[in-house]
Order: sequence, then structure tokens, then C-alpha cells
Amino acid sequence: MKIIVAVLVCGSLIWATEKVSDKTITLRRNQVKKTTTSDSVLISKIVGTAADQVITSREVQIVNMLEHGLLADKNLSLISSEDTRFNVEVGQVLLEVVVQAESNVFEFNQVTDDEFKAMMEKIQKNVVPTKEWKNLQVSTPELEKFLKRKLVAKKFIRVKSDSMKGFITDSEAKEYFDKNRLKFGQVPFVQFKENIKTFLSQQQLEERLKAWFEIIKKKYKVKNYTNETS
Repeated sequence: MKIIVAVLVCGSLIWATEKVSDKTITLRRNQVKKTTTSDSVLISKIVGTAADQVITSREVQIVNMLEHGLLADKNLSLISSEDTRFNVEVGQVLLEVVVQAESNVFEFNQVTDDEFKAMMEKIQKNVVPTKEWKNLQVSTPELEKFLKRKLVAKKFIRVKSDSMKGFITDSEAKEYFDKNRLKFGQVPFVQFKENIKTFLSQQQLEERLKAWFEIIKKKYKVKNYTNETS
């Protein structure tokens, strides 16, 4: 399947165009379209936008299956748009889009050809043969695009995480210990010190990453329509 996407922003008007076989369909925001093919019925609607890109529910399904495939997860069933997990997956795709966009600003692309080839082989083995994947009718360019975006986003987040890691002092750990004394019983601080420092460091990193995510989501104008009520 070849996907042709166009965006028009005028008030709330946004649409995408999908070409399925010889049929071209125009999807407006939140509009559901079913197209019958010889093998399946494709269902797609616009669920978000970011960095001048339109995200459809079909793309979310594809990216979700890629994630499971990379983890060698056997649970490759498609997620219903009514499932609460679907909203989470939409958010994940939007995040990958903006992280890749931000990585381009820094000319970051540390996914080597060998790494990409290895991950592609994993997908070819774990995902491509499944019925669910075949029903999505994913073209090779789509597969390569979405997989590359996912790998770049993961690696860039790891790089950012390394740069955001802070150092927790003994006094900061002791302060936390004293404020939460009841949790530790009569065991002395020294026995919990390193665990507390690890915990506080991870907590600090998560807060910094969350703040960074919010900044780039605003920068690239992320809209998740599954969060909106109609």
C-alpha cells in the first residue's frame, strides 16, 4: 500500500489521503474509513499531528507491532481504537515523531547500517509473516521509514538521558531518609544510602525527561485527537 499524506490547516480542517490499490480516499480529522480489499478491511482515521506530519490509526497499529516485534513479543494483535491502550500508543508515535524531528536539528543519526539491518531482520522474522501485519498491507518504504524513526528516537532519548543524569549527594539522600523515616524502620541510614541515591537519581532523570518531552511537544505542535472529546 502506498500512503500519500496531505495536510491543510484552516481552523480545524485537516485531512489525509490514502491510496489503496486503485481507490483514493480522503480522511478528515476523526473520520473513519473502511476500504474493502481482497484480503481484509482497512480502517483508518487521523488521530494526531506533529511536526507537520499527520498520524493515522493505521500508522499507530504498524508502529505498535514494530515495537512488539523488536521485543520478540508474541502478542501481536491489533489494538482496538476503543481500548485505553490505543491512546497511549498514539502518544508514543507522536513522541517518536518529535524526538526524530529534534534529533535532525542536531544532525543526529547514530543508527548504523548494520544495526538497522539487524533490526529489520528481527522484524522480518517476528512480524512480517503474521496475519495482522499482512492485513495492514505495509509497503517496504513504510516499514523502513517507521522502523528507522523508532530506532533513531530510542537512541536519541538514551543520549539525552545520559546528558541529564545528575549526582545525588549523601546529604540529599540523608534528607530523604529523614523525611521518610517511618518507611525504613530502625535500620540505620548507611544501609539504605546507595539505594536511596539510585532512587533519587532515577526520579530526577524521569522528571527532566518529562520536562524535555513537554518542551519538544510544544515546539512541534503535537495534537493527540484521541485525548479530545467530541
